[in-house]
Amino acid sequence: MRVGIMGAGGIGRTHAQAVLAVEGATLAGFYDVDGPRAAVVADGLGVPAFTSPDAFYEAVDAVVVASPNRTHASYACEAVDRGCHVLCEKPMAVSVEETLAMRERAAGAPVVCCVGFNYRCLGVVREIRRQIDEGVLGRVLHVDLAFRRGSALTRKTFTWRDNAAERFTSGALGDLGVHLIDLLHHLFGSEVDTGSCEAGLRTKVAAKEGRKVCVDDHAFVSGRLTGGPHFTLTASKSSLPEDVGFRVSATGTRGELRYNSQDGPVLDVRTGVEWEPVKILGTPCLEDPPGEIHGWADSFVTQLHHWTAAVAGLGRAQALAGFDDGHRAQRVLDELLRKGKAG
Repeated sequence: MRVGIMGAGGIGRTHAQAVLAVEGATLAGFYDVDGPRAAVVADGLGVPAFTSPDAFYEAVDAVVVASPNRTHASYACEAVDRGCHVLCEKPMAVSVEETLAMRERAAGAPVVCCVGFNYRCLGVVREIRRQIDEGVLGRVLHVDLAFRRGSALTRKTFTWRDNAAERFTSGALGDLGVHLIDLLHHLFGSEVDTGSCEAGLRTKVAAKEGRKVCVDDHAFVSGRLTGGPHFTLTASKSSLPEDVGFRVSATGTRGELRYNSQDGPVLDVRTGVEWEPVKILGTPCLEDPPGEIHGWADSFVTQLHHWTAAVAGLGRAQALAGFDDGHRAQRVLDELLRKGKAG
């Protein structure tokens, strides 16, 4: 499968490394509106940089859409119309209307379309799902998820991510929290009941380069899943180094579990008095960037492996998030952002 990367930024380069690591996938090249940047990245990997979308689509069987959020819908729909399989980075688009249009466009096409919720493919998430599915915790009563970074503090330049036009997808809730929304759906097979939710949004870093930052950099949500547990969710881009990372804890009628990415590849489970460590096994394929969650780089490899297998069988692996999943997450995200803004 010839895979082309639409977007030569950091996340596009991560997807490219995953393509190079997966048997049955070939990196066909890059397209980016910033031609010189695409040329530099492509040259470094020994692949072409295309100067037009038309030439790009003609040279590939599948497209990874890793461009800015506001372009996801148009590029994904173009790729589907050209008969290309699509892996669209999260968030799927910038509005519910766009995700609905993307879902409808893909529904009648003989292609496999999915959304880049790579956290589903983390080893620890797979282990948490196994623990839940096998009933180790009993009926789960409450779950707490947190995804904290410090980028709002470390990035001093005002970018498109800080602009009001991107407020629904590039703030802490839209950029990081959407992963957690999808994980709630994925782990429990039940949708967030937005009517039960309370959401609080804050912008701790209010200005950059003398310009007002128009997106949230810290968000907290509490609520419940329909037919499922209550939950709390924290997404932050303004956390101090000692607080950054990915955390999950869940409490059930028979036991509980906890995970903190700062502690390394270990999940702690307790069904009696003592906590028992469960080592997250697996030999790394790609090296994680400094400060990233253990297994983050390999989650892209696993995701791509599932995608290529789905393309070969024209089905969808359970771990893959389809366009239906992306639309569902976007709908929840939209409601929570409106609640938070009103609050």
